[in-house]
Amino acid sequence: MLEQGSIDSRADEAAEHLRKSIPFRLRTGIVLGSGLGAVREAFKTVRTFAYREIPHFPVSTVKGHEGRLIIGKRGRHGVVVMDGRVHRYEGYAFNTVTFPVRVFRRLGVSTMIITNASGSVSNRFGPGDILLIEDHIDLMWGAVSELSRGPQVMHRPYYSKRLTGLAADLGVAKGIAVKKGVLLATTGPSYETPAEVEFARTAGADAATMSTIPEVTLCHELGIAVLGMSLITNVAAGHSGGHEEVVGFAEEGSRNLRAIISGVIDAI
Repeated sequence: MLEQGSIDSRADEAAEHLRKSIPFRLRTGIVLGSGLGAVREAFKTVRTFAYREIPHFPVSTVKGHEGRLIIGKRGRHGVVVMDGRVHRYEGYAFNTVTFPVRVFRRLGVSTMIITNASGSVSNRFGPGDILLIEDHIDLMWGAVSELSRGPQVMHRPYYSKRLTGLAADLGVAKGIAVKKGVLLATTGPSYETPAEVEFARTAGADAATMSTIPEVTLCHELGIAVLGMSLITNVAAGHSGGHEEVVGFAEEGSRNLRAIISGVIDAI
């Protein structure tokens, strides 16, 4: 694991590299989950960077994650979009998985919209629904301890109540199926067994994923407001198509996610 000083200096270098090519202030960062690249159509693309072009940036290796950074605008609102993320199960340490968040903070980002494709473990959610994350269950074993400089004191929520409420209102106004709920995350890369699904349900989770909590944890540490959203792509332990099936459904369902994100950006 990298020492904090080394992480900070690398983030400074990456941010400085990007800043030279960004002609406006960035306010919001967005992380796109598996197959959710269609959300980028909500913005006018000004510049793109392959992750490989950015000093110290981790590179995506999983299908459905393009591995490029998009600098865009929606109206006068500057955004930076991760078109694909990296995961712990790809062999990256948590500090590497969350490295882009450190870079975004240095570029002026104060709000993060973090998305994922998830499997439902609750009868409250089915494929196509959007889960607005109110809280999470961290079974990734290490994200908090590696990313935090001290004990995580819950003097503020991990997920912004204001942004979550705004997204809920937009769902109602646009006729999109959105509900608030709890996300559970494991390291992966295997999908959940029936017994694990029952465990997650008993623990109080509504959906399960293999990402998101590391980024949210660091945002909490850095004081960045978070809107977390899961597109439900399958019923956990109830599909046989594997990751390609999940990506395919995510691509179909990302239209609704794009509508919610567009509305949130326009309102903040």
